[in-house]
Amino acid sequence: MENHLFEARVADIKRRAHGRWTELLRALGIDASILNKRNQPCPLCGGHDRFQYTDKYGEGNYHCRGCGPGGGIKLLQEIHGWDFGTVLLRLEECLGSASPLPAAARLREEEPSVQRMKKLAKRIWDEATAVGADDEVDRYLRHRGLALSEYPKVLRFHPALGYYEKDAAGKSRRVADYPAMLACIQGADGLAVTLHRTYLQDGFKAQLRDARKVLSAGINGAAVRLFAADEELAIAEGIETALAIHLGTGKPVWAAINAGNMEKLWLPETVRRICIYADNDAHAEYDGQACAFTLARRLTKEGRTGRSRQVTVFVPRHAGTDWADVWRSRSEQAGRAT
Repeated sequence: MENHLFEARVADIKRRAHGRWTELLRALGIDASILNKRNQPCPLCGGHDRFQYTDKYGEGNYHCRGCGPGGGIKLLQEIHGWDFGTVLLRLEECLGSASPLPAAARLREEEPSVQRMKKLAKRIWDEATAVGADDEVDRYLRHRGLALSEYPKVLRFHPALGYYEKDAAGKSRRVADYPAMLACIQGADGLAVTLHRTYLQDGFKAQLRDARKVLSAGINGAAVRLFAADEELAIAEGIETALAIHLGTGKPVWAAINAGNMEKLWLPETVRRICIYADNDAHAEYDGQACAFTLARRLTKEGRTGRSRQVTVFVPRHAGTDWADVWRSRSEQAGRAT
């Protein structure tokens, strides 16, 4: 019975929102520039000129060549980090609720999704342990040529983390439990924003559709601070790439997690020399290089306003490679030479 009522409620909201999505999205805090129906960077996954809001079918429709198509509900979920229930409540506030929920149910759904996500992240983090010799994370990084005598505290090993996939109805279902490498993503205030998860199996990345996942969307310039920044700081996209750069150069490194977030990255005022290690995405859409140079441009402009900084961008020579590939190639050559 409850299922039937919920489905009826969703259908009613979609019916009343049809054809009104642009005004609803603006009212619910989506920036008008995102809704201008022009090609632009995706507000969900970054990139360059890959996203367009079209409202083609009156459902708040958009399309991204990176993360795919969606509608108004998904856009609200991803940009604001709201769960499905919170989106329904906010839409009802704009549209007027046709059938108010019982008070107890409303209280459960109104609990801020950000707070729920923080509780979930803390629970998962507390279930994990520091990375140690011969655990699954250590084995994985050794196979990648990234072994360290002591691993950063922002990395942890979870022995059995649930892996979820969405079914045809869009509902998440638990597929199985896998060992995982957790990485703490920190905001400008140094506090944890969310977690990055890499699912593992037998010392390698698990063969899953999405073996790397951020727990929640909207990291907005936060980073995995693998090593404490000093006057010099290196920046990379992925965690493994960042570890490779540290092993190759000795520099403290932060991982931006993805190209789109790299260009938004927050850096401490104390950093004066910044080395940005871009992925070479020349085989695709040049996202790695584009976002690296966007960050470099922003930091250079900030330097003209009194914050003098030396900024350098490095790009691997070969298309389709990152600096972890470069490190592995050099390590293999050194091994053959001995």
